[in-house]
Amino acid sequence: MNNSNLDPLITDRTEQDVATGTKKGFYNVSDIQRINSYIEYLSGVLGLNLTVTDVFLGQALTRAQIDDIISNVNSIRAAWYVASDTPQTPIAVNWDYVKANNIEKILKALDEFYQSTQIDKLYSGTFRAGHQIKFRGA
Repeated sequence: MNNSNLDPLITDRTEQDVATGTKKGFYNVSDIQRINSYIEYLSGVLGLNLTVTDVFLGQALTRAQIDDIISNVNSIRAAWYVASDTPQTPIAVNWDYVKANNIEKILKALDEFYQSTQIDKLYSGTFRAGHQIKFRGA
């Protein structure tokens, strides 16, 4: 299973984006849908069966929806390896571009580690485990 059909995560929002009103400066339904897609994907590959709250155009983002995202991210973190340089999961109070970046950085780090384990399985030769190797001259 891979993430090739998911939109790239956004981890580089800036204060300037917010101040000038760029697309990254606003938190939109598409942002929540992207985050929820990664939560569903990672939940699936890790066998967690997490659920997400659907969001729709015109619907205001609620504290309960942010709490659901944070809870799901914490559940995935608890089930999988997280590098020491991965940001801590933010709290829902005073949501801003830094916290939005951190949620997506966490999901990106978790996905990258999962993808690397899939590549490592092939590279390590697990499909040849148990074969005897004969050395010349021995």
